[in-house]
Amino acid sequence: MNQRADTVKAIHFLHQKGWAPATSSNYSFREPGQGNFYVSQSGMDKGDFGEAHFLQVDAEGNPVNDSRKPSAETLLHCAVYQLFPEVHCVLHTHTVLNTVVSQLFQEQGYLELRDYEILKGFSGIKTHDVSIKIPIFANTQDIASLSIELVDFVHKNDSELRAFLIAGHGMYTWGATVADAKRHVEVVEFLLECEYLKLKLKA
Repeated sequence: MNQRADTVKAIHFLHQKGWAPATSSNYSFREPGQGNFYVSQSGMDKGDFGEAHFLQVDAEGNPVNDSRKPSAETLLHCAVYQLFPEVHCVLHTHTVLNTVVSQLFQEQGYLELRDYEILKGFSGIKTHDVSIKIPIFANTQDIASLSIELVDFVHKNDSELRAFLIAGHGMYTWGATVADAKRHVEVVEFLLECEYLKLKLKA
């Protein structure tokens, strides 16, 4: 298993799907048994992203022997790894649908997904007869505060959280492996398209 190479492949897949426009989005992976992790370098076009464009950071998001700048949202990755010890990859996307739908449901504070067959694409879900809620947080440049808000939310509400949205910004999801995280991105994006189409048909 080469997590670095696998994560680069996932990044290129997301870029080719149009889910990482310009230099947006950020990604990370953590090797088994390690507290430190590797996060994408800031300001990189993801179509040109390579293995050398990861930098190691500690559990607080500080670069380890590296002068490069990690993603501005590294603290959110730190929060996910802190909350879910089994997670080894975090993927963040900026798509038209997750940007728009997150704004449409921002006042409600979450997007509820129920009775979809593809929900079984999430690790641990074995039936379509289930309902999950994806929380929506307000967009903010104060990533430190947002990471604390995320940790508090999970501790108080949903220890089995699988993804979250930032209104008008994008979506985060994760997995025990790179393949799991990539699959979870595809599940969420498919269901966002379903929810948006239902709204259009009802209009």
